[in-house]
Amino acid sequence: MERELEGLPQPKNRHRPIDSPYKTVADAAEYLRLNPRTLNNMRSAGRGPCFHKHGRRVLYHIDELAKWSGLTKKTMREPEVETHNLFA
Repeated sequence: MERELEGLPQPKNRHRPIDSPYKTVADAAEYLRLNPRTLNNMRSAGRGPCFHKHGRRVLYHIDELAKWSGLTKKTMREPEVETHNLFA
C-alpha cells in the first residue's frame, strides 16, 4: 500500500508533538490539571500564570507554569490547642 501512495501528497499531521518549552492553552491546562476554560478565565482576570502572545496565539512557558504552581502551594497549619479546660 505504501508503494501506491508514493509520490502522492500526504495529509499533514496536525497533532504531531513539538519539543518546545512553550505550551498551548490546552497543554498548559493539562499540565496544571485545569480545564482550559478555567485557565482562560484566570488569564482574563489577571490571576493566572504569565503568558506570551505569539501573534494571536496565547502560549505559556513551562518554567512559568511550574513557578506559578509553586506560588499557589498551601501548607496546613497545626490546629490551635485550647489553653483552658472546660471541665475545671
